[in-house]
Amino acid sequence: MKKQILIICILGMFLLTSLTATGVNYTSDKVNNIEMQDNPEELFPVMRADREFLDRYNEEYNRAEEAFIDAELVEEIQATEDYSILDLLYYIPEERTQGGCGNCWAWPSTAVLAIALRVQEGVQENRLSVQYINTCGELYSTFPKIGCCEGGTIGALASFYRQTGIAIPWSNDNAHWQDYVIIGQCNQVECDEIAKNPNYPIASIRNEKISTRTVSENDAINNIKNILHQNRGVYFSVTYADERDLNHFRDHWGNENENDVYDLDWYAGNPYVDGEGVGHAMLVVGYHDDPNSNDSDHWIVLNSWGTNNGRRPNGLLRWDMHIDYALKYTNYYAFGAETLDVTFGSKDPITTISLYDKKLSEYTFDVSAVDPQDDRVYLYVSWGHDQENTDWLGPYDSGEVVKVSHTFPEKKEYTIKAKAKDISGNVGPEQPLKITVTKSKSLNNPLLDFLKSNSILYRLMLIILQKL
Repeated sequence: MKKQILIICILGMFLLTSLTATGVNYTSDKVNNIEMQDNPEELFPVMRADREFLDRYNEEYNRAEEAFIDAELVEEIQATEDYSILDLLYYIPEERTQGGCGNCWAWPSTAVLAIALRVQEGVQENRLSVQYINTCGELYSTFPKIGCCEGGTIGALASFYRQTGIAIPWSNDNAHWQDYVIIGQCNQVECDEIAKNPNYPIASIRNEKISTRTVSENDAINNIKNILHQNRGVYFSVTYADERDLNHFRDHWGNENENDVYDLDWYAGNPYVDGEGVGHAMLVVGYHDDPNSNDSDHWIVLNSWGTNNGRRPNGLLRWDMHIDYALKYTNYYAFGAETLDVTFGSKDPITTISLYDKKLSEYTFDVSAVDPQDDRVYLYVSWGHDQENTDWLGPYDSGEVVKVSHTFPEKKEYTIKAKAKDISGNVGPEQPLKITVTKSKSLNNPLLDFLKSNSILYRLMLIILQKL
């Protein structure tokens, strides 16, 4: 313990911690002959996972929707021995490093987002900013707050992007990774100093759990494979029960190479220790599954601890595929697999307007709006003359068709404009519609008013006029 305190002092309290976050508490003197206290960027940071954090995470996990499992991929998966989506993620291994910052969760969840961007929008250099959420997270979160270099979850990332509505490239001004924490280096840039343009609009985003905890090992494996075969990244969280458990994994990362396979559940049966238990999150990008033997089966996993001085040139490691996915340390699950359901594009509702019917100068239109997040919407139509409009109507369900009528004063061409806003206040673009009014009426016509009062005569007149 004295040795640990000394290391922290030498580092100058390089990491501001909270109940849900941590710096590094590495008990060994050296990794690959590297003096840890002299090389803070070589530390292997994790998140402090106290019981409050674990309870909140498990509640969030249980509340999440189940990820879609595509039954049409079953035969393809059964016939596949090796698979990887790593080429869908653009990254520079030596720059993909937390340094001493305890925000491991932000790296794999941002990578899941970046893979979705590549698949949906074809963006080749899809390296998204991690600095963005590390700096701006506190401004766009409620409880728990996303603090600089503090712990979090993929659900917290989804909530952040629902509020900001944009993902931004790593290459934007001040968007590259800067908070790698060398002697209090956190918060090296303010949120308003990070350039928000260019950006990639996000229409909708939510975290989804991949069913692994309550199913058989075989089903857990096939569910993770299924998400990968959908070209979606897999966020995988690991809880280490105590310092011995964590340091065993750190020793593997620091002293083995990318071809060695690690057994994640070697510590099964041990209790969770308050004050020592921690969490870490990584990205599953592929697998090897030998149909004739289980001995070499493994997941391919991308970490956020850099390249370990070239020992891991791609920042990768391998995990044994055949583990207890329902393993618990005391009352807490050791593992959790999640992904993102995200749609890129504007979050604003898109309006449609079309002519439904016309009677003399009275025209009826079908108006609707589809909201990307399926929110309820308000509709607004301006009639193209005398500043006449409907004001905001609604709210209506997304996609619901509403009939709106208007009487035009003159025979001429009008440009009608319809737009919508959702209940969150996001206003979509105007949708124009040109019509030509061929019959008109005086707005104060006693004869027409009389005919309208006699429904039979009025309908007869309309039929005659429609045939002229």
